[in-house]
Amino acid sequence: MFTNNKKQTRGVGVKTLLATAVTAALIMTPAAQAVDGSSIVKGHIVAHSGNDLIGATITLKHKSKGLVYTITSNAEGDYLLRNVPVGMYDVTIVKDGYQTLIEEDVAVTIGQSIILDVQLYKAGTDIERIAVTGSAIRRVDMASSTSGLTFSDAELKAMPVNTGFESIALLAPGTAAPGGSNFKGASSFGGSSAAENGYYFNGLNVTSIRTGLGSIRLPWEAISQTQVKTGGVSPEFGGALGGIVNAVSKSGDNDFKFGAEVRWDPDSLRSQHDSIFQDSGTIDTNTQQSSDDFKEVQLWASGAIIEDTLFFYGLFAPRREETNSAGQTTFSDFERDEDRWFTKVDWFINEDHSVGFSAMNNKRTWTDKTFAYNWQDNVVGDQQGVDAPGEDGGNVYSINYNGYLTDTFSVSAVVGRVTENVENVVASPNPGVWDERDGFVTLSQHTNSDITEEEYIRDQARIDFNWDLDMHAIQFGIDYTNVKVDYFEGQNGIGDAQGWWTIKTAGENDISSAALGSDFIERRVRSREVDSDTTSLAFYINDSWQATDNLVLNMGLRYSQFENTVTDGRAFVDIDNQIAPRLQAIYDVSGDGSAKIFATYGRYFQPVSANMNITQGSASIEWFEYFELDQLEGNGSPTLLADGSPSRGDMLRDRRWRQRGITEPGLIASSSLKPMYSDEFTIGYQQEVFDSMSAGVRAIYRDLGRSVEDTDVGPILAKKLAEMGITDNVGQGSYYVLNNPGEAIQMSYDFDGDGEIDNVNLSADELALAEAQRKYLALEFTLDGNVTDDLRINTSYTWSHSYGNTEGLVKTDNDQADPGWTTSYDYGDLMDHGYGNLPNDHRHAIKFSGAYNITDSLTVGLVARTTSGRPKSYFSVHPEGVDSCEQGSPWDACVSKYYDQASHYDENGNPAPRGSKGNLPWLTNVDMSLTYYTDFFGSDMTLKGTVYNLFDGDSAVSINEERAQYGDNGLELNPDYGLVTGRQGARYVSLTARIEF
Repeated sequence: MFTNNKKQTRGVGVKTLLATAVTAALIMTPAAQAVDGSSIVKGHIVAHSGNDLIGATITLKHKSKGLVYTITSNAEGDYLLRNVPVGMYDVTIVKDGYQTLIEEDVAVTIGQSIILDVQLYKAGTDIERIAVTGSAIRRVDMASSTSGLTFSDAELKAMPVNTGFESIALLAPGTAAPGGSNFKGASSFGGSSAAENGYYFNGLNVTSIRTGLGSIRLPWEAISQTQVKTGGVSPEFGGALGGIVNAVSKSGDNDFKFGAEVRWDPDSLRSQHDSIFQDSGTIDTNTQQSSDDFKEVQLWASGAIIEDTLFFYGLFAPRREETNSAGQTTFSDFERDEDRWFTKVDWFINEDHSVGFSAMNNKRTWTDKTFAYNWQDNVVGDQQGVDAPGEDGGNVYSINYNGYLTDTFSVSAVVGRVTENVENVVASPNPGVWDERDGFVTLSQHTNSDITEEEYIRDQARIDFNWDLDMHAIQFGIDYTNVKVDYFEGQNGIGDAQGWWTIKTAGENDISSAALGSDFIERRVRSREVDSDTTSLAFYINDSWQATDNLVLNMGLRYSQFENTVTDGRAFVDIDNQIAPRLQAIYDVSGDGSAKIFATYGRYFQPVSANMNITQGSASIEWFEYFELDQLEGNGSPTLLADGSPSRGDMLRDRRWRQRGITEPGLIASSSLKPMYSDEFTIGYQQEVFDSMSAGVRAIYRDLGRSVEDTDVGPILAKKLAEMGITDNVGQGSYYVLNNPGEAIQMSYDFDGDGEIDNVNLSADELALAEAQRKYLALEFTLDGNVTDDLRINTSYTWSHSYGNTEGLVKTDNDQADPGWTTSYDYGDLMDHGYGNLPNDHRHAIKFSGAYNITDSLTVGLVARTTSGRPKSYFSVHPEGVDSCEQGSPWDACVSKYYDQASHYDENGNPAPRGSKGNLPWLTNVDMSLTYYTDFFGSDMTLKGTVYNLFDGDSAVSINEERAQYGDNGLELNPDYGLVTGRQGARYVSLTARIEF
């Protein structure tokens, strides 16, 4: 778009004032096109007469690093500089014959183009110096319409925002926490599932490797700035349908600095919600023994190894957690230690080139002591087994490069590795035993119900180029990722005791062969072992074209391909030719950059999760055994034997095999599999208001074009093989196949064992699977910026509607955080009446965040949001002979009747469409902080107290949605329908003390 002359020199560093950073405005502007944390400074220079000024010299001097960047304006008076390190700058603008303009403390931030439009006066004009403030620093970027927010570390510290990307993401419009304990607080962006976002740190993808639910744990003190992208994402980002969170770390300066912070969340200042009881009187959520005490110390140092050239930053952050909790039969005394550290070195080689290296460790270890426990008397008994140790976490390493190859051609690159490991050692070999006949009762005093060993390694490399021409800014690049998956999982228990043991009541034609209404014991054993890979490769290009004086068109395209393998290296998923256009049109309404109308279209592809290498591509063995009840206790439950398993009578039938460890690609995934994708359309308006604020409105429509699901095609396959005259000699009851619902499935395997591969095509009509649908409509209103010099706010109201028949990769309504392997499409009959309001449908959301400087030394911060509750559903047993179970239907075997209440029907067998049974209550959460700044023997000291969930709200975020269950008289109303299974966290207080030298 611009042609510039660029030069970088050295200067003298100036200490950045914390107060300046704290008073920086919260700005909602479109994202600059940078993945690694550098940013863009651009603008327009004119004379007082209105003429464009060619050859004006714009100089940016980094206040603390001693770096100076100098560029000149072109024939149109425009200038642009890329790869500017984030931080505070002094700006000087010089032109012969004109007054020199100087402005201090201009903040350059990640993902936010700094736009300085300046008017220069003739030398000798009798006026005061013109400062680059107010309308000169444009709040509306006419070159991009990516939506989102950017926060500095100082801004977040002035507010009651907890550490973690998810806490920051929830400040943005269109984001919501989905609920469910297994989701770890991961956010839903724009109606997408919580497993469909991307997280980046210093240019590396740090999304949780296995599940995609949130990011790996990061060193929060070391993060300088965080950007949240909620829509209109440009093509350098891919692999996500929801949103993008992008962060950059701190780095060293010429001045040597060090500091310390202590945080304590004392259990004595933590509230506890009441326990929750089932209808039977059995405790379900037990808070009688709950306690949580958290301590953290953070120590950091930074400075120059070589002044103006080589800088370092280092952080050491040990954490200690002590947690007590109780269930029905066990009490846990849990202690976890983490010695997190981070280091970064930045080398500014010469005027045009710089290199950065960073490394991080987030490994943590724990010890869990399990004791016998009686919940009625609230008495803790003897320890069960020995102390159970465990560990998780890993390391991150990266190298970044930024440079100019010519005055108009720049490049940035990053290579790195992210590792995650999980290992637990059981204290006792006792298996888990549960009684589900009347509520949910834990009979065993097990320490762990299963055993896992996990290792994930993500190696990645990317390179990005920018070529700035007269009317075009062209960006293109490539990124490559390889993920190594090494995983083992099995049930606890030794020999014949191994497994998950459950006492149940039989329904009609129960698969256990037990008579209707009679009780039996189910033993389930499942093991998974895998050593495999996922790889992805993507290319992208984007042209930002100044089509007219008032119109900018961003025309981008992203090509991607990915592959998932089984243990022997063969691909069971191999998808290429994913073409994703990304288009933006931005129109300058008034011609002065104060207001814009914009529209965007984007297609986004979602790769098959690494989780599928485990659930689908592993050597999975799964079988069930069913037994008569025997040796009952006075409460009607079986006696537990010495090995921890329940006493039991004869087997009711032969062992039922669900999977036999087959990893044949042609049997576990359709050879015609196509990628999951979503389309997004937005239109909006944004303008400056009150000189220091920005207001906007945006309409969004998202449509899931295709999904990837696992389906047990066993009932359909049996009919097809019979039609083909093939006898199935495999000997397993289920055939879970990755497929695109609504499209044909192509399988290949030697089903009859004659040595010849049988190719089977199951057409869309034969499968009768409903096409995956997920739609999101929203209207967002935003207002943010500085109300006064002392008050800054960010507010939004969002009306939205999320509806369809699938949430996406995960399933909130049954807390199934198993990306790509939910129960949704397991059988066609499970989808009957499954179209409706989805679990991420929060129709109304009002958000407010900000900080007010009461005095120069005292700041109060507030974060508040109120969100309408998600829809509720009825889940019951699919009645036979109706809908997809009607005689003659492909799914007339009605296999879903064996599922534990997963179909959309009420207790009378009548249809109960998804999300049609009202909504959970509104969730209102208010967090407040008070921060005191003072001088302590010449050093900056900060004392901060934060109260999270100030009014101790306990609104439900998830409930038991099982409407009916089998009892002595067949299908009966479940008395525990509506029982709260998840709710707001109770109020707690966090205290921090911080000093910087």
